[in-house]
Amino acid sequence: MAHVSFIHYKDLKEFYTISEVCKLFNMEKARIRKKCEKYGIKPRRNKIGEYGFVKYDVRKLHNRNAAPGACEDDLWA
Repeated sequence: MAHVSFIHYKDLKEFYTISEVCKLFNMEKARIRKKCEKYGIKPRRNKIGEYGFVKYDVRKLHNRNAAPGACEDDLWA
């Protein structure tokens, strides 16, 4: 089981790509995807077309306090 270390929320960037979140949480992409599905968090697209998460969603994933739901699109391919 991967261990997510302490994250200082004040130092978070405004947007993280999916790969950056994997590195931040020390988890594989498939595990991040399952967490997103479990907590109803969908990756968003930034201005240059990359998919990832805004600071608020990174915090929700880290805390595991999001409402249940499922991702509709398969953005993980």
